[in-house]
Amino acid sequence: MLYGKYSNSKGRNIHGRIYINEQGINAQYSGPSEDALAYVSWLKEDERFHDILVQISPPTSRHAFPRLKLRYKPSLVQLEGGVSHLPLTDSSMRATPLTPTEWKKKLEIANSVDAVSHSNQNKDVILLDVRNGYEWDIGHFRGAQRPNVDCFRSTTFGLSESEDTASDPLANVNKENTEILMYCTGGIRCDVYSTILRQQGYKNLYTLRGGISHYLECEGPVNWIGNLFVFDARLSLPPSSVKNDATDDESIAQKVHDNTTVFANCYICASQVSELRHRNCANLDCNLLYLCCASCMDDLRGCCSSQCTSADRLRPVLPGHQRYKKWHHYRDT
Repeated sequence: MLYGKYSNSKGRNIHGRIYINEQGINAQYSGPSEDALAYVSWLKEDERFHDILVQISPPTSRHAFPRLKLRYKPSLVQLEGGVSHLPLTDSSMRATPLTPTEWKKKLEIANSVDAVSHSNQNKDVILLDVRNGYEWDIGHFRGAQRPNVDCFRSTTFGLSESEDTASDPLANVNKENTEILMYCTGGIRCDVYSTILRQQGYKNLYTLRGGISHYLECEGPVNWIGNLFVFDARLSLPPSSVKNDATDDESIAQKVHDNTTVFANCYICASQVSELRHRNCANLDCNLLYLCCASCMDDLRGCCSSQCTSADRLRPVLPGHQRYKKWHHYRDT
């Protein structure tokens, strides 16, 4: 049956990636509105998908994905130890999903500040960013601590040993009474990790249904700081573009919402950066994804360090908001 769903996209100008296994489906695709929306309408005719949440991002002048691919993946998200043993299909073991409006109300409680002490008034609510650290670097909900890892697969919230408590927002919290608000880009990583926390004894777990992108589409940038990191050619989306206010790649890449506080720093010199968009190191064998100011980009020719500037395999510095092609295009250079 899945092959039928996949093959229906043939003849349409659709690129993307569809990952499937016994626990669920993770799908993203791009294409002209006519083709993309026609595929959604056709998909919802199937009763199993009639209420599926489809999130629509702003149009661009080109595809966000190089081609369309369908792939079986043992794990829809990557975590150390795998996820096949987790009770992901048991709704009682997952966190309670909140609508964007419900989430906004919870955030207001979590970020309530005492007018006299100017300190957080509510210690029984914790906001947990369940993404990679570099995603937080360009945008996050107000009050969320930066994840203590740069790769989600190494996340250890609620699992830390005593010596790691400083970097774990869940260390020493009351598992019976503390409300844990978890969020990620589209909601999948939160659902997966909530089952781990449930097994650890945390009772009051909540996730943002549809993730950050759905919240920004419904509520705008209220309580949000910065841009949204996305895992495709666009890399960074300002909140206004998620509401389809932007009309082309250039406006999506350059526009920063008025609600944004300057908080991001250059990886090299630590100066503040106004452009919330990562780039990859020009050293093919490094390829670090990092934030960089214009001065350091010029001085180090697109590299993340002086050591990388002398590497054997250097790619050219890309102008504007272009991204490097896949590594195999450069491996023999």
